[in-house]
Amino acid sequence: MDDVQLWRAAVDLLNSRGESAEAEALKLADAALDSGDIDNFTRWKRVSRLIGEMQAKKPGDDIH
Repeated sequence: MDDVQLWRAAVDLLNSRGESAEAEALKLADAALDSGDIDNFTRWKRVSRLIGEMQAKKPGDDIH
């Protein structure tokens, strides 16, 4: 997954799961790890971090 795909996956989970999006991404990462799929584990962990960053931002945070 490239960066754009990671962001899309994060936004899709946020839109479909709301506040539980990060937990859902972590569940998907765990499932991938359980099945031995390290690539998807890494991808879902990155998505979960992106979701955490997105949820932490407040409107107006980027204004200097």
